[in-house]
Amino acid sequence: MRANDSSSAFASTFAQANEEISRAVGRMRGAVLSSAVDCQCRDRVNWALRDLERLERDRIVRRLLTAAGEQRQRIEALLVLLADFDSNEPAAPDEGMIVEAGLLFGDIAAAAELGSSLLRQSRQFRFANDMAQRDPESASCSVPDIDE
Repeated sequence: MRANDSSSAFASTFAQANEEISRAVGRMRGAVLSSAVDCQCRDRVNWALRDLERLERDRIVRRLLTAAGEQRQRIEALLVLLADFDSNEPAAPDEGMIVEAGLLFGDIAAAAELGSSLLRQSRQFRFANDMAQRDPESASCSVPDIDE
């Protein structure tokens, strides 16, 4: 398996993390809040679960940005290797040099594509966090009218 294949798997794992976080917190919220009778307790638990969800999304965003930075570093290293290929030399490059340069360009393109994908995913996670903070679920308790 090439390094890029494992990086792609890494990116797809994070792509699924947002949904998994939401489902896990949703299950916890349902279980805890259905058993909480006290309104203040329900509100505090609900806010704690929102904070947990936000912290998990922030952690994932940091890891996505770190992974994108690693792709940038990989591209830098590949560019150093590519510097050996000089098409302006008086002697034509040999077949091996051309093949190696072609592979390096392919690896650079793959690293750039993966880095771009990681950055897009980090924006999606940030957007999901922003939306969750702007549109909080109603956690206040209402007391039903009881006719005597």
